[in-house]
Amino acid sequence: MLAGVACIPLGAELGIEEASGLHRQLLGAVDEPRPVELQAGEVRAVHTAALELFCLFCRDRRAAGRETRWSEPSEALRSAATLLGMNSLLGLLALSQDNRAEVAA
Repeated sequence: MLAGVACIPLGAELGIEEASGLHRQLLGAVDEPRPVELQAGEVRAVHTAALELFCLFCRDRRAAGRETRWSEPSEALRSAATLLGMNSLLGLLALSQDNRAEVAA
């Protein structure tokens, strides 16, 4: 874990079956004052429900002036977000060369 950053490691499968647990995990971090880093390098499959939860999480943190980052978002995550037109909502358009993205506040 990076100093001063709350890390949320994401599993390989973010299917509908995992949506409830993911919701609880994100809900627990939405008010985290430190930057939150979503570690998405292992994601192989992602359901629309998970992407919707990420959109709400990023929106709520952005509205509160809190920083959210993506760490190594996988090709599967980026492809799903692109297909559904969610890149800008998730802040995945701002990927830098080290494959990190920050959701703009």
